[in-house]
Amino acid sequence: MRIDGRGHGTLLKYAQMLVRPTQLYMVSLALTGLGSLGTVVLPAGERGDLAASIVSATLGASIGGFSVDTFLLSRPSGWVVNRGRWWILLILVGCVLASSGVAVALTAAGGIGSYSIAVCGAAALTVFNACASLMLRIERFAYVYAMRSLGGAVLIAGYAALYLAGNRSGDQWSDAWLASQVLAAITLVIPVLRRARGFGLGPDGQPAADYSAAGRTKDLTAIGKLHVGIAAQMFTFRLNQIILARFAGAGPLGVYALAVAALEFAQSSAVITAQKILADRGNTDEQAAATPVVKAAPIVKATLTLGVLAVVGLAALGLLKPDYSQAALLGMILLPGAVAVALGKAWSAALLKQGGEQATTNVALIALAVAVPSYVILIPWIGAVGAAAASSFAYAVHAYGSFVSLKKRKRQTLLAHGMA
Repeated sequence: MRIDGRGHGTLLKYAQMLVRPTQLYMVSLALTGLGSLGTVVLPAGERGDLAASIVSATLGASIGGFSVDTFLLSRPSGWVVNRGRWWILLILVGCVLASSGVAVALTAAGGIGSYSIAVCGAAALTVFNACASLMLRIERFAYVYAMRSLGGAVLIAGYAALYLAGNRSGDQWSDAWLASQVLAAITLVIPVLRRARGFGLGPDGQPAADYSAAGRTKDLTAIGKLHVGIAAQMFTFRLNQIILARFAGAGPLGVYALAVAALEFAQSSAVITAQKILADRGNTDEQAAATPVVKAAPIVKATLTLGVLAVVGLAALGLLKPDYSQAALLGMILLPGAVAVALGKAWSAALLKQGGEQATTNVALIALAVAVPSYVILIPWIGAVGAAAASSFAYAVHAYGSFVSLKKRKRQTLLAHGMA
């Protein structure tokens, strides 16, 4: 059967109706969650080694990656074309090198985990995040989430193969995790490279005017300002696991990381909301300011529903495997923090959308100033319970600060445009 351009467009439209980006994102999170759940077959200590490597890689990508993913996602329309592929590639290479170095430092600080997994994982995550942002920027949500789902499926397959082979080594399971991250990164690098052939060229096919030294300086300044806040935010979210690894060891870290992963799944709706807010370029500043503050009720309802289910699942697991008996308690303590994080993600995205980079940075620094002493005091004292309690408190501070700053920013914008 011959399909012309019109027919192809109709088929694509029907496919998009059947499989929506939100559904794909939920599938990707479900697969990631199943992957995390599958690791409970490991002894708590071995799972702690796996978690330590993943945390070092994730935090390394977030800190050393200089928030290039959020930066690319938040750029104005036409920025990528104006700046050009070589400048973007140079930024990405620098971020990969920096994230690898940070991963090494974090692994040394935690005292457990694999240096090679942390370094390679940080590099793969940095590439994936950057390429995903470029694809989301042109509203290819379905493709990005589909590739995330593919990575999750490969992860589960790898874990299943190791389990069936009787392998219970945290190091070997870390290799399977790394393979899934590398595959996911490759699936996004290829389409980005194809589209990059037109980067840096104007409508006439000549180099764009903004591809200049002044433009590069402006970009680096913007990255630096944005990254300070996001780095502070990621330290708030992940530093507790590094400290817990150092003071409590692999066993408690394995249980705590499982509870964290379960509660992070509950924040899925807020992540989608935040990404759509950042990627939407249809509104003017005046329209954005006139739009009501992100509604909290749907986000709270969705997060609480999934969070309670996660805690119930952790309780059932604790009954089946005594090594994880404390997971449900940790989940209950983390649940208020999960709700706060979900709200904070949406409010922070709305604030960033309105040009509130400095405000988001200030809020993140305040939350970090609360989190660090809380972690340092409570974790050596009461271990994983202290990490959970300190985390929920710090997350609540961040969410409240984001909400107050967003309302203030909207009021200022309305006054500036005579709409108040």
